[in-house]
Amino acid sequence: MSASPAACSAGGARAAPPRRFGPLQWTLIGALSIPLWAAWPALALRTLAVPPLEMLSLAFLCGAVSFRLLHLAAGDPHNPPLSSLQAWTPVLVYAGALAGGDVCFLLALRRIPAAQANLLSYLWPVMIVVLAGAVGLFRLRARQLAGVALGFAGAAILLWDGHLGGSVSGTLLALGSGALWAIYCVFRLWWRAPTGDLLGRGCALAAVLCAVLHLALEPNVRPEPAALLAMALSGCIALGLGNFLWDLGFRRGDGQLLAVMAYATPLCSALLLASLGKATLTAGLLAAAAVIVAAGMLARSSAAKPAQ
Repeated sequence: MSASPAACSAGGARAAPPRRFGPLQWTLIGALSIPLWAAWPALALRTLAVPPLEMLSLAFLCGAVSFRLLHLAAGDPHNPPLSSLQAWTPVLVYAGALAGGDVCFLLALRRIPAAQANLLSYLWPVMIVVLAGAVGLFRLRARQLAGVALGFAGAAILLWDGHLGGSVSGTLLALGSGALWAIYCVFRLWWRAPTGDLLGRGCALAAVLCAVLHLALEPNVRPEPAALLAMALSGCIALGLGNFLWDLGFRRGDGQLLAVMAYATPLCSALLLASLGKATLTAGLLAAAAVIVAAGMLARSSAAKPAQ
């Protein structure tokens, strides 16, 4: 997900450069990603006249370029060559989850309001707990089970509030966006081999995948200047800079604190959409946001111990 945390994609075995800051400073750097991710739904709304695969191919291309420039500026070591299936596997899984999740999100925006779509997609941390427990990676405790129950309660509040427009397909697409990212994160919990610059390589592969599918399945639309700018900003800011800052903060700062802070993203996004006149802050929306944030905190805080 462009707006989703890249915490689970940060697990390469690269040697970190010398730390010039302490854990607190790195944590604050990672937290800067939250307002950047929150801008993703507002930017995506400016691109609805463009077919989703065309939009994402350009956004991912901008993201891949920004990742490369940021890694060069940070002085990170070069990537190991992609000379084996083992080296390609995490890149392919990441690219598929990134592209598939964002396609689902953009299609959901055509069916349900953006604030609700973003909240539903942010059930992905709860989905991680469920999926990881199902495959034996986590031993679930009462705290995590309570988080799962609260997460579904938050989704139910959105449905009861009546602002999903009765669109079952939009609801399922928003949930599918989060589910694809959750599946990838569970894969990263299981995959232990080095990954190199997974973010940049996966983003570049996602750009190629979306471009090929766009040419095969969609009409070509010449974007208006405002839509073109929104696509570029989605790739460079929400995806590129946002995920890069999160990656730095999560690896070198307080990852658990950042994981909890990330659940402010959908609420910040809803507030931004409301300030732009693209969402209405109903009591149901605010209640659902509070419940889903609480669900994420329960599901991830001292999150389920790995099974022995």
